Amino acid sequence: MILKLMAEVEIVYVAVIPQDNPGIDLVKAVAGIIGKDAYQTRLLLAGSIPRIVARCNGVREAEALARQLREVGLTTIVCSDAELRGPFHGVRAKTLEFGDRGVTFQQGDGGGKITLKTGAVFLIIKGLRQPAPEVEEAPAKTKLKLNVGATLVTGGIPILKRVKQKPKAASSQSEWFLRLYEQASSEPRVEMLQYDMDYSFLGVETTLSSVANFINVVKRLREIYPQAIYDERLMKTYTTDIPMTTADEDMDINCRLIYFQHLP
Repeated sequence: MILKLMAEVEIVYVAVIPQDNPGIDLVKAVAGIIGKDAYQTRLLLAGSIPRIVARCNGVREAEALARQLREVGLTTIVCSDAELRGPFHGVRAKTLEFGDRGVTFQQGDGGGKITLKTGAVFLIIKGLRQPAPEVEEAPAKTKLKLNVGATLVTGGIPILKRVKQKPKAASSQSEWFLRLYEQASSEPRVEMLQYDMDYSFLGVETTLSSVANFINVVKRLREIYPQAIYDERLMKTYTTDIPMTTADEDMDINCRLIYFQHLP
């Protein structure tokens, strides 16, 4: 029974909003609360994005620690592991259709789509997505292919030859991403990736540069959703203080922390 209860304890994180110049008194006070030394604590407080400072067993423990941090002057975020680490489930848009009252984001031929009206977008996050880590190259596959020259020489008797096909290599380029949020959910409704879009919807403004095209898309979306908060702090790469995460998971976690920071 005890082991079962321990397994059911929910992991809850406490994060803090960064400080421009945390004073030594604040650093010492926070260090005593979270159980870290002054140097580690200063690095956590002086960042550019919300930083996780504690991992707690359950909401009660997390709220008690967050209360102490608020008492020394910090703004806190309390959220569960499930809230932070959930995968992206929105529309990954390849093409857009601009309308008078909003934008329709299309995932691709036959894929999902969503229309966000002009007043619907609460937050737009622009950032840099890192490529997947290199993995050991898979061995080349051997296939049989018709040897046309030899077949002609034999008067039409099919002669086959063995050829090796190398697997396609994964992209190793970093790329920009854009995520659009409604205020009601920390789950982005739409994501756009720089190299995954068909920019023909830009019409005569389409260029051969994905950088120029992506910048144009961002500009037009900001004009259509002027009320949306625009945040591009993730143009720099930030890891998280959650162990054993991938680069994509770090990106998802940091996006959610930024969303929580902007909530009224």
